[in-house]
Amino acid sequence: MFKHLSPSIAARGIMMCAIAFSLGACATVTESSSRVSIQQLKGAHLAFIDNHTRSASATPAPWDQASFESEVAKVTQQFTDAEAAVPKAVPARKVFIKNSAGLFQRDAALVRKQHSLSPSFAANKKKQLQQNYDLFLQQTSN
Repeated sequence: MFKHLSPSIAARGIMMCAIAFSLGACATVTESSSRVSIQQLKGAHLAFIDNHTRSASATPAPWDQASFESEVAKVTQQFTDAEAAVPKAVPARKVFIKNSAGLFQRDAALVRKQHSLSPSFAANKKKQLQQNYDLFLQQTSN
């Protein structure tokens, strides 16, 4: 089949195909892991809202500042790690993560001040967050 090509040219062709395949696979894995990271941030942010929504009927639990600050630090670190993992070639993803981190910090500041969120505020907030994350994930999958 390759009788007219020297062995070194055929080997180079095979090597180039292998490199191209590897780079394509790497991009696919990176895209997939980035989607998972965004989904994890979404889950952490929504869980934070759930954790700090006061029940309509129950007496609020006593405020635990240390536990709250620990939770905020953990979620903040997730946003920081996700932003650092985004390649510079994908600025929209980095901007989205940075903006989402800012939203999380505002939510944390509100909870820090009020110690809880009302059920109606939390429901609206969760709806907005779900729409933001889902829209971004949908746009990046196209």
